[in-house]
Amino acid sequence: MIGDIAKKVGKFILKYSKYFFPGFALIVAAVIVFVAMKYRAKEEEAKRIAEEELAQQLEEEVILEDAEVPLEDSSDEALRQLVDNYFACLSEGDMATLQTLRDSLDEAESFRLEEQSKYLSYSVENVYSQTGPEEGTYIAYAYYMVVFDEFPTISLPAYSGFYVKTRETGEFYIVKGELSDKENEYISKVASQDDVKELNNKVNVEYNDIIIEHPEILDYLVELDTTVSTAVGEKIAEINQTIEAQKQAEEEEKKAAEGETEEIPAEDVVQYATATTRVNVRASDSAQAERVGEAMQGEKFEVVEVLLNGWTKIIFNDREAFIKSEYLSMVQSADSYPTIGMATAKSEVNVRSLPDVNSEKVGALVTGDQLELVAVEDGWCTVKFEGTIAYVNADFIDYTVFD
Repeated sequence: MIGDIAKKVGKFILKYSKYFFPGFALIVAAVIVFVAMKYRAKEEEAKRIAEEELAQQLEEEVILEDAEVPLEDSSDEALRQLVDNYFACLSEGDMATLQTLRDSLDEAESFRLEEQSKYLSYSVENVYSQTGPEEGTYIAYAYYMVVFDEFPTISLPAYSGFYVKTRETGEFYIVKGELSDKENEYISKVASQDDVKELNNKVNVEYNDIIIEHPEILDYLVELDTTVSTAVGEKIAEINQTIEAQKQAEEEEKKAAEGETEEIPAEDVVQYATATTRVNVRASDSAQAERVGEAMQGEKFEVVEVLLNGWTKIIFNDREAFIKSEYLSMVQSADSYPTIGMATAKSEVNVRSLPDVNSEKVGALVTGDQLELVAVEDGWCTVKFEGTIAYVNADFIDYTVFD
């Protein structure tokens, strides 16, 4: 650009040289330098202005990126319907439908949610939302009331946050699985916004006011948690036992097919049973057989054989005898369970057949009694008691676990 201007100036001088020759060379040089300096100044000024505009634009972008996007009452009917359906499933214990509304639902959580539905329900009051970090994603907060069957006239306020995505079919679903760093960062940012904090404070104030007025709910919540945890634990234990039994049966079938046999020591297959009521003990497997004694409710016997005719052969007073199977409850032998530590009674405490205060009492401990410890879970110690698996409330036990 400067060269073009110089050429134009040069042509001008040459054309009119007769008017100022012999100062021609000096005038050409002066004019070219003046024009070039003036143009360079304009160029530098334009560059400075462009840099200032770019800096201002970047600053505005940073401010826009850091600005909070407020939560608003959700106007999206489909998003609101998703949240309503979600809490309806929780209230009704409909885990099959719930699985269609989420990307994942593991077995333990499914059991817990289903069990909780027997004691409480939910009522959605409002849904707030804003767009998420990617197209088709949303952050939603539900403000709702929890209603307990035990206290139908009292509702506790609560709120939950959801990360919602859109399926290829256009339907919304709730994401509970792993998220990217970008998604986690965005969700954390929204959770720290002032309006979310205000929602949290609102719920806390309302919750505390109700608890102060109805302190009995706190005791109920503790009791409910224990009840639900126990029920879930029993379900999981039952499923694990079924799976283990299936595996064992498959292994035995495989060995039988291969012609392999394995002799199992008698002490490894000892089984016990307790009488569920007061019942006669007979000399043989017949109601007309000689009566050799009487079993009291809760009395435990070693099982010799469970017969197909409805009778069970037991050891009674050091000899074989028979009791109707319907009056017996089989108990787990402790032989196959590894010992992980020792449990010592801090005071008198009952030993029960299941981890439940309402389950059958199979014995009692006094202060200082020690038992082999098998596990500690949900407030109960699983122990070996008189050759069987039993349970003791952990609040009454001091236990140590082997290294």
